[in-house]
Amino acid sequence: MPRTGTSRTSTICLQCGGTTWARRIGTHLVRLTEPASLAGKEIHVYRVALQECKACGCRILTRAGRAKVERCVTRGIQLFLGFLS
Repeated sequence: MPRTGTSRTSTICLQCGGTTWARRIGTHLVRLTEPASLAGKEIHVYRVALQECKACGCRILTRAGRAKVERCVTRGIQLFLGFLS
């Protein structure tokens, strides 16, 4: 049975122009700049879905990885600002 879902489109690497990618799970670092009270703080998001270029090794976030980073950064900011108890 064929898979249903989004079609896979070939992403082009911005550094080397490569089109072959490998899926990876890794840690993504986010440096906060806003609000001003959190400038310079870092949030490490663990176990994020990434794609790694097979030619040069650069990594980009997948759609699921971007969603996880967004959720974790939002929660981290709330934690730093004291909204969570």
